[in-house]
Amino acid sequence: MYELSKEVEEYQAKVREYAQTVVKDYAKKMDETNDGGEKIVQDMGQKGLLGMKIPPNYGGLGLGETAFAIATEELGAESGGASHSLHTQLNALQLLLSVGGDAAKEWIEEGSKGKEIYAVALTEPAAGSDLGAFQTTAKQEGNEFVINGEKIFTSAGSFSTKMVVLARTSGNIGDKQGVSLLLIDSKTSGVEIHKLDLMGIRGAGVSYVKFNNARVPKDTIIGKEGDAYKGAIKALMVSRNGYAGIAVGIARGSLDEAVNRANARKQFGKSLIDQEWIGFNLSDAFIKVEAARLLTLRAAYLFDKGKEALSEASMAKYYAAVTSAEVSRLALHIYGGHGLTRGSKVERLYRDSKVMEIAEGTNEMQLMGVSRLLKKQ
Repeated sequence: MYELSKEVEEYQAKVREYAQTVVKDYAKKMDETNDGGEKIVQDMGQKGLLGMKIPPNYGGLGLGETAFAIATEELGAESGGASHSLHTQLNALQLLLSVGGDAAKEWIEEGSKGKEIYAVALTEPAAGSDLGAFQTTAKQEGNEFVINGEKIFTSAGSFSTKMVVLARTSGNIGDKQGVSLLLIDSKTSGVEIHKLDLMGIRGAGVSYVKFNNARVPKDTIIGKEGDAYKGAIKALMVSRNGYAGIAVGIARGSLDEAVNRANARKQFGKSLIDQEWIGFNLSDAFIKVEAARLLTLRAAYLFDKGKEALSEASMAKYYAAVTSAEVSRLALHIYGGHGLTRGSKVERLYRDSKVMEIAEGTNEMQLMGVSRLLKKQ
C-alpha cells in the first residue's frame, strides 16, 4: 500500500542529497541568526524540487502528498526551520490552488519555481486558527481594499515577497461566508512585520504582522470574494500531513544522532548501545519513528487517492509531534553534557521538537479529526 513509485523514489534521493549536502551545514547558521529560510525555497525551486505536489498544469511536479511528506521529513532530519520554510511555501500554494484555481495559476507557477516566496497569514492572537472567528477585515473603498487587523505566527513573514492573507470582507465574526483570500505585496504600506524570536524552528521567518489601514488593489482578491472559507479549510486539512512530515524528520534526525553517539562512546568497557537500558530505549524510539512515518504515509496515500483523510492526518500529526519530542529528549540524555551545548544538532532538534509538540501537536481541530474516526468504529 505504501510502496513508493519509481518517480517518488528518485525525487526522495534528490531531496535527501540536498538535505545532507546543503541543509546539514546551513542549519546551524539558520538557528544562530534566526534567518535564511528563503534560501531553502529558492534553492529547491532552482533545482526543480519545489511544488512536488502541485499539478503539472500549474507548474508543479505532480508527485502528490506522498512526495511532500517525504520532502518535509528529509529536510526536517537536518533542520526543523528549513523544513518549515518548505512547508510554508507549499501551504501557500495549496491555498492559492484550492481557493483560486485557474485564477491564481500565474502565482502558483511563480511560487513553484521559487521566484515568489509566500508568507501565510492566518492565525490571530485572539482567534487562533479558527478561520471563522478571526477579526482581520478588508473593507472595500473604491477600487481598493483597506486591511486592518493582526496576525500571529505568520510563517515566512520576515523574508516573504508576498503574503497570503485571510480576511473578512463581509458578514460578521463567526460567519463562514464573507471570508476572502488576498495575495498582497509584503512591502505594502501599512503592513508591519516583526520577526519572532522562537526557541525552535528558527530561520523560518515566523512573525507577528499588523495591518494598519493597508491599502491594496481590488484584484488582490484570489478567487471569488467572500467565498474562501471552504477552500481554505480543505487546503489546511491537506497541509496537516506536511507538519507530520516535519516532526518525523526531527525524530529521525534525533534518533540517528543518538545511535551514532551510542555506538561511538564506550562506558564500563562496552559501547553505550550495549548498555541494556540504552539499547531498549533506542529500540523503542526506532519503532515509534517507523510508526509515525507509516501514519504519515498512510494519510498521504489517502489524500493522493482523492479521499478525505482528516482523521488519518490528525493522528499522524499528533503522534509524530509527540514522537519527535520523546526521541529528541532521549538523544539529549545519551549525549549527556555534550548534548546541552548551544547549537549542537541534538540540542537544536530538541528545541525544534518542542515547538512542534506545542504548536502542532494538540489542538481542537486535530482532536476533532481523531474523534471523527472513533465515531466510525
